[in-house]
Amino acid sequence: MTRIIRVIAAVVLCAGAAAIGAAQVPSRTDAPTTGTAQMRGRVFDAAAGKPLRRAQIRLTSADFRQNFLTASDDQGRYEFKDLPAGRYSLNVSKGGYVTLSYGQTRPFESGRPIELHDGQIVEKVDFSLPRGAVITGRLVDEFGDPVPNVQVTAMRYTFVQGQKRLSPTGGADTTNDLGEFRLFGLPPGQFYICGTSRPNLPLGPVDDDRAGYAPTYYPGVTNPSEAQRLTIGLGQARPDVNFALVPTRTARVTGTLVDSGGRPIANAAVTVYQLNSSLFMTQSAMVRPDGTFVINGLTPGEYHLRAQGPPARDGSRDIAMTQITVASEDIVDLRLVADAPVAISGRVVLDPAPTASLAPSAFRVSTMSMPTGTMTISFSMSSGQVQDDWTFATKATPGRNRMSITTPTGWSMKAVRLNGADVTDTGIDFKRNQEVRNIEIEVTNHPATLSGTVTNNRGDVPPDYTVVVFSRDEQRWTPGTRYIMTARPDQDGKFKVSSAPPGDYLAAALEYIEPGQSGDPDFLKQIRDRATAFSLGDGEAKALTLKLIAQP
Repeated sequence: MTRIIRVIAAVVLCAGAAAIGAAQVPSRTDAPTTGTAQMRGRVFDAAAGKPLRRAQIRLTSADFRQNFLTASDDQGRYEFKDLPAGRYSLNVSKGGYVTLSYGQTRPFESGRPIELHDGQIVEKVDFSLPRGAVITGRLVDEFGDPVPNVQVTAMRYTFVQGQKRLSPTGGADTTNDLGEFRLFGLPPGQFYICGTSRPNLPLGPVDDDRAGYAPTYYPGVTNPSEAQRLTIGLGQARPDVNFALVPTRTARVTGTLVDSGGRPIANAAVTVYQLNSSLFMTQSAMVRPDGTFVINGLTPGEYHLRAQGPPARDGSRDIAMTQITVASEDIVDLRLVADAPVAISGRVVLDPAPTASLAPSAFRVSTMSMPTGTMTISFSMSSGQVQDDWTFATKATPGRNRMSITTPTGWSMKAVRLNGADVTDTGIDFKRNQEVRNIEIEVTNHPATLSGTVTNNRGDVPPDYTVVVFSRDEQRWTPGTRYIMTARPDQDGKFKVSSAPPGDYLAAALEYIEPGQSGDPDFLKQIRDRATAFSLGDGEAKALTLKLIAQP
C-alpha cells in the first residue's frame, strides 16, 4: 500500500511549502538500483518567495552508493521516482545562492537524512534558498599597481584530521586586469581572505625573474594568525576588501624524470603540493621529451613532488615521489626516479557464504595512501575488479595504504587481513618493487548497527541534534578511523549508525558540533565522562535512548 508522507524541509535560515515534478538522472553506480519510493518538493527564493528554476537537486545514499540529480522546473518543482528504500541525503544549489542540505539549521552544518520505505511518497520537501553574501576587493603590488591572475580564496577555521586549521570554503575567484575579485554565494560566517600569485607555467620555460609574491592574507600579512577576520551576515555585500601582496623571492626547481632503468620519461607531468600550509595549492609542470622539467615561482616552504608516467596496458602508471625544502635558492638537477606501482593480490571472503545470485564483478578493490604528519593528502590507484573465483589483483602506491572495497547494496567491508594478521585500520606498508600476495578482504551483509532516539531534560525529542559515537580506547582516535562516527536524526527524529566495527563504545548526543569536530581528541575527552557506554558485538543491532548533553 502506498504511503504519502508530507515533510516540510526546515532548512538553514528558512523554510518553504508546496509540491510536484521534473526529470531525474541517476549518476555513478555500478548497476542502477530502482525501487518504488518517491520524493518531491519545490525550491524558492527565500527573500522574494518566488519559485527558483534550474536549481540543482542532488539525492545521495551511502546504502547503495548511488546519486540522483535533477533540476527544478519553471515553477520550482522537482521530483524523484522509482527510488529504492534507504536513507538519503538531499542537497540543493544554485549559482549566487547559499547551498543547503535537508535539515540544515546552521551554516556549514551537515544535513539530516531522509528515510524512505518501499512504496512511500514523501512530499513537500521544500527549500528556500537565501542569496549568498558577496565579498569584493582589489589586489595591488608593493607599488600600488593592480595584480591580475591572482587566485583569491575565502577561508575559515575548520577541523581537519582532528586539528583546527584554516581551510578554503569553496569561495574563490581570480583577479582581473584591474586586480579586482568578487567572491559570491557565501553563507553567513567568519572568513579570512587570501591571495596567491605566480602559478607555474605549464611548460616551465626558463625565466631569470625570481620576483614573486607570498600567499598574502587580508589586510596584507603573510602570517595567518595576523589575518583580519571578516564577519559576514546573510546575503551581506562586503566591498573594499583591498590589500597589497607581500613581495618575496621565489625559487626554481629543475630536474629530470626517469624510469627505474634510467631512461627519460616523456608525456608526463610533475605536480607540486605544498606541505604544512593552510592553503591546498597545487601546480604542475609538463615533462619535456628528454625527461627534463622546470617548476617556476615556488615560495619558501616544504613541498611534496609527485610524477606519474604514461599509462601501461593495465592502466597502471610508474610513480615518482619526493619531498623538498625550498628556500631562496634554486634547486637544480633534481632526479626523480619513477618505480612501478606495487602489485598486490588476494581474495574476497564473504560472511555468510556467497549465493549464486551475487556476482563477484559487483565488487572492486582499491587502495588509498594514508596521510602522514606533514602529508595530509591521500592518493589512490585504479581499482581492481573481483574475478569469478573471488580473487583480485590491483596496484598500490608505495608507502602505507588502507585497503577498501566497493560493494553492492547491502554489503560492507568487515576486515582486511595480510597473512592472517588484521590490518584493517593500520594499513599495509607497501615497499618499492615489492609484490604483496595473500591479502584477504572479508565483507558481510549483516554488519553491526546502532540506532535510537534522543530526549532532552524534559523528556521531549529535541528538534535537532548530532550523535557522536566513539571508541572507549583513545588509541583508536586517529585520523580516518572507523571507530569515530556521527549521526543526524531523520525526519522522524531517529538516528542510525550503520556498518560499525564491533567494540566498546561511548555515545553522546549534542545540540550541535562543528563539521569534523568529532575527530578532535580534546573534544572527545571533554564529553566522554557524560557519554553513554555500550558494547557492540559482531553483527549486533543495538538500540539506545540517549540524553542530550550540554555543549562542552
